[in-house]
Amino acid sequence: RQAKDYQRSMHSLFSASGARKSKHTLPNEREGFALAVGASMQWSKLRDSSNPMFFHNIVEEVKRCEGTERDWSKEQMVHFVQAKLFGGIPQYAVEKWIQSEFLGKRGDEITEHRKALIEVFIYRYLASVDSGVDSTSALALAEKAHIQEVLQCKGLGGRADWVVEDFISEEVWNDLGGKAGLKAQSKKLLTLIAAAGRKVHGQYAPIDPYCKDCGELKFQHQGDRCKLEPVPCGCGAEPLDNADGLRRPPPGGEPPRQRQRGMNELDRTGQGILETYQRKLKVIATRYPELEPKAVVSKLLGSDIDTDDHEDDESVGVTGKQGGRLLACYLFSVKDDAALTFLAQGIKAWLEAQLPKYAVVHPVQTSCLKNAVKFLPELERGLAAAAAARAPAPDFGDAPPPPPPPDF
Repeated sequence: RQAKDYQRSMHSLFSASGARKSKHTLPNEREGFALAVGASMQWSKLRDSSNPMFFHNIVEEVKRCEGTERDWSKEQMVHFVQAKLFGGIPQYAVEKWIQSEFLGKRGDEITEHRKALIEVFIYRYLASVDSGVDSTSALALAEKAHIQEVLQCKGLGGRADWVVEDFISEEVWNDLGGKAGLKAQSKKLLTLIAAAGRKVHGQYAPIDPYCKDCGELKFQHQGDRCKLEPVPCGCGAEPLDNADGLRRPPPGGEPPRQRQRGMNELDRTGQGILETYQRKLKVIATRYPELEPKAVVSKLLGSDIDTDDHEDDESVGVTGKQGGRLLACYLFSVKDDAALTFLAQGIKAWLEAQLPKYAVVHPVQTSCLKNAVKFLPELERGLAAAAAARAPAPDFGDAPPPPPPPDF
């Protein structure tokens, strides 16, 4: 009798509402995929998620695409998005990050950026479910969830030419090293969102999460909401203290930094840049002796993006500052090849055009491209100075004069 009474009391305790039982029921894997894609499509149109109709429209259109009567309240959708998609980061932070991503975009750029953003959300969701183990499982889940119909849904801002295969690629798993790499990139995405949308005392206080020296993240999203913790970056610098890296910015923003005078400021002849340029081209010649230029660039931004250590200038790795320099030097060396029409508008224009393609979900490539853009003007100035500093050969006409006799 005592055992039965104890069993009834425990049943009553664990079936009661409260902290021991969640009032929110998350969608299953298939339903969640469709809802996540629908939400990303609405956010990519810069819709306000605080509007009562935001999640209602997503649910109704997804139900129609899937042919189901399953319904989801606004509260359930908010919980799903915050808990499943964004690791506890609130909606306002997500919207702030998205707004910053679309800043300055016009016309076709907006369409391409919308597509890139939806792709990022798709991989973020796949990193959190069992079917994200590989592209085959992901595509099978996409078929079950009617993702193609969702992507082409006009009510969500879809386009008739959007197909699943354009958003889910086997190369992503290959490049990142399977689902573990996908989850690691997903974690970096959360860091970027938290950095852009964080608040201090109710006011937005965004920070730049990247190290300005090596281009890698120096913070990591931890726990709930927009909490960030300093972490070591690629250049080996000590992690920042919270008081230094996460302080509230003063009114009017950060004070202007003093211009640093490095060795390049003293290298008026461009000799240092010339030597760097020659070293980088030697690296390319050693590693890719028989590849065509397009194949070399594809390697640098693809399978070889993180091949080696890159802590010193002799490194052949592509990640970080040295990787950007390696890419910039190689592109400069082939820029006059008429067959390379992709460089017709200039190296900088091509590099900048690649950034939206790799943004967020491929931060290593993004860092490499940004560092290449940053180094390119310095490379051009240095090589021009080195060329100008070379003493011209004396002009002796058609034939040089006979050598003079030695002095005795």
